[in-house]
Amino acid sequence: MPRTTKLPLKLKLPMIMVALTGAFLVTVSLLVYSMAERSIRDNAFAAQKIEAKSGAQALEFLIKAARSDVSSLAGQPAVFRAIGNFERVIGMVEEADPVAYLKQTYADANPHPADQREELTDAGDGSYYNQSHVTYHPTFLQSLHLNGYQDLYLISAKGQVVYSVKKQGDFLTDIQPGSSGGLAQVFQAALQAEAGTVVAADFAAYSHSADGVAAFMAAPVFSKRQEVAGVIAVRLGTAGVVSALTSNLSGGTHQNIFVVSSDGLARSPSSAEGLFPVLTALPDTPQILAAKAREAGQFEAVASSLGERAIALVMPLDLPGFDWSLVLETDEHTAFAVVERIRLTAAGLIGAALLAAVGVSWLAARSVTRPIHALREATNALADSNYGTAIDGRDRGDELGDLARSLDSFRGKLKDADEAAAREVEAARHTAAVVDSMSAALSELQRGNLACDIQTPFAGQYEALRENFNRSLEKLRSSMAQVVGAAENVGRFSEEQRSAATEMAHRTESQAATLEETAGAIRELTDGIRSTAEQAGKMDETMRGARSEAEQSTGVVTSAVEAMDQIQEASSEISKIINMIDDIAFQTNLLALNAGVEAARAGPAGAGFAVVASEVRALAQRASNAAGQIKGLTSASEEHVANGVSMVGRAGDALTSIIEQVSAVSGLVTDIADGVRAQSRGLEKIDGAMHQLDSMTQQNAAMSEEAAAASQLLQNESHSLTEIVGSFDLGGRGPAPLHALPQRLSA
Repeated sequence: MPRTTKLPLKLKLPMIMVALTGAFLVTVSLLVYSMAERSIRDNAFAAQKIEAKSGAQALEFLIKAARSDVSSLAGQPAVFRAIGNFERVIGMVEEADPVAYLKQTYADANPHPADQREELTDAGDGSYYNQSHVTYHPTFLQSLHLNGYQDLYLISAKGQVVYSVKKQGDFLTDIQPGSSGGLAQVFQAALQAEAGTVVAADFAAYSHSADGVAAFMAAPVFSKRQEVAGVIAVRLGTAGVVSALTSNLSGGTHQNIFVVSSDGLARSPSSAEGLFPVLTALPDTPQILAAKAREAGQFEAVASSLGERAIALVMPLDLPGFDWSLVLETDEHTAFAVVERIRLTAAGLIGAALLAAVGVSWLAARSVTRPIHALREATNALADSNYGTAIDGRDRGDELGDLARSLDSFRGKLKDADEAAAREVEAARHTAAVVDSMSAALSELQRGNLACDIQTPFAGQYEALRENFNRSLEKLRSSMAQVVGAAENVGRFSEEQRSAATEMAHRTESQAATLEETAGAIRELTDGIRSTAEQAGKMDETMRGARSEAEQSTGVVTSAVEAMDQIQEASSEISKIINMIDDIAFQTNLLALNAGVEAARAGPAGAGFAVVASEVRALAQRASNAAGQIKGLTSASEEHVANGVSMVGRAGDALTSIIEQVSAVSGLVTDIADGVRAQSRGLEKIDGAMHQLDSMTQQNAAMSEEAAAASQLLQNESHSLTEIVGSFDLGGRGPAPLHALPQRLSA
C-alpha cells in the first residue's frame, strides 16, 4: 500500500474529502440511528408495557366482574329461593331415580348439541323441577353470557349441584367432604366464608370441562335467618382469560401473553396457538423466575416460549384468590423490526450518501486538483524552459486564479531572466576571452616582451581596451627604443669624452713640463720665442677644438638628461597603464565574485557558471599579480633612470667646469701667444706670468684627471642603463642610429 505522502494531490484530496464526508455521514448516521434505536426500543418496551397493562386490566376487570357478579348473585333472594326450590323439587320428581331422570332429560336427551345444552329451558316434562328451571334458567343463562362463564352452579348446603347452566357431567353431582377438584374446593371454602365473601380456586384439572381445566369462584348463599342455604359458583374457562389478556394485543404470532402462578405453572394457555397448554411447567427463564417470585420486570434478549429471542415483561396481578403474574413475551426481531428497517434504511441512506459524497467530493476535489494539476504541468514546463505552454485558470477569481496569474507573471520574468542569463553567459565568455588574451599579453610583458600586441579583436566594449593596450605597448616600445639608442649614444660619447679628457690631462702634464722647462730655460726664451709662438698658436687651436668638443659634450649631456626625463615620463605612463590593468583585474575579480554569488542563487542550474566565474576570478588574480610585478620592475627602472639622470647631471656640471677651465686655458694660451708676440714689450713680465701659468696648468691637470674620472663613471652608468634596457624585446627594433642624434638633440 503506497504511503499517502507519495500519492498525487489529485488522488489524495478526493480521498481526504471522501474520507471526511464519509466519516461525518457515518458518525451522524450512527448517532441518529443510535438515538432512533434507543427511542424505538424505549417505545417498544413502553408499547409492551401498555399492552401488558391493558391485558392485566382486562383480566382484572374480568375477575373482579366475576367476583362482583358472584357476590351480587349470592346476595339476591332469588338465588336463595332457587337453591331451595331446586333442592326441594328434585325430591318431588316422581321417578325411581330422580337424579338419573333429570340428567337424562336435561343432558342425555337434550335436543341441543353437548356444547349447547344451555339452550334448553323447558324440557316439557311437566315436572316441578322443569317449572323451577323455566323460572330461573333464563336469568342464570343471561348472567353466564354476560360474564363469559363456562358454567354457573347452584349447590345445596349438603353439597349437591342442584342446578348448572351447561348441564355437563357435573350436573346433579354430590360433593362429598374431602373431595378434590376446584368445585369441591370453592364449595368447602364458601361454606366457611362470611356473607359477601367470594372464594376462588385456581385453574386445575377438571374432567367435566371441555379443555380439561377450570377455575372456580363461589360465594355462600344465606337464608333470611343468616344460615348457609347453599353456594353459588361459577366456572371460569381459559378462553375468557386469554381473550381478556389479548384484548389489546396487536395480534400475530410474534407475541405470547399468559399468566403464571408462583409454582411456575402456566395458569392460562399461550395466546400464540399451540405453544403450551394450561398447567404446563414452564422453564426457569428470567421472566418465569420473576413471575414465580411475583417481581415486576422487563427483560431483553431472553429465551421465550416463542422459540426466538424475545423481550419479556412480568407484571404481578392483584387478584384475590389468584397468585398470578402476567407474562408478555414479544419476539425481539418483530418488536425491533422497525429498528431493523431503520438499520437497513440507514445503511442504504449511508451507502447512497457515501456514493453521493464520493461523487460530489470527487467532483469538488477534481475541480480543485484539475487546475492545480494544470498549474503543475505549466510549472514543469517552465522548469524545462518551455515558455510557450498555456497557463489556464487566469480568469478564475479564487486563489488558484491568483496563482495562475502569478505563474504567468513569473513565466515572463523567468523568460527575461533566462535571456539575461544567456547574455550574461555570452558576456562572461567574451570576458573570459578578454581576460585570457590580456593575461597572456601581460605574461609576455612580464617576461620583457614588448612586442606582445593583441591581434585578435575583442567583442564590444573590450575592443577599446585592446586598442589602448596595443597603443600603450607601441608607445612603450618606441620609448624603450629611444632609451636604448640614447643609452648607446651616451656610452659612445662618454668614451670619447673620457679619451679627450685623458688626452687633455696628458697634454696638461706635458704643458706643465714644458712650462717648467720654460721656467728653467727662460734664458732661451728669446731663441725659441717664434717656436713658442707657433706652439702657442697650435695650442690655442687645440684648446678651441677642446672647447668646441666640450660644448658639444654639454649638448649631448643635455640631450641625455632630456632622454632620461622622457624615460622617466614613459615609466610613469607604464605605471599608469599597469595601475589601469590592476584596476581591470580588480573589477574582473569583483564581477567574477558577483557572478559566483548569482550562480549560487541559481542553484544547480548555475553550477557551470559558478565554475566559469571561479576561473575568471583566478585569471583576474593572476593578472593583478603580474601587474604588481611589472609595477615593481618599472619602479626599479624609474629609480635607475633617476640615478642615471643624476649622474648625467653631474657629468654635465663637470663638463661645464671643464669648458670654463678650457676657456680659461684658451685665454691663457692666447695671452701667451700675445705675450710671445709682445715679448719685446714685456719680457720683464715673463717670469711672473710663467709662474702663474705653471700654477694654472697644475690646476688644469687636476681638473683633467677629475673630468677623466667623471667620464669613466658616466660610461659605467651608461653600460648599466644599456644592460637594463637591453632586457626588453622591442620586436626587431634596434637602438636609434648615431647619425640621428643631432636631429634629436636639436629637437
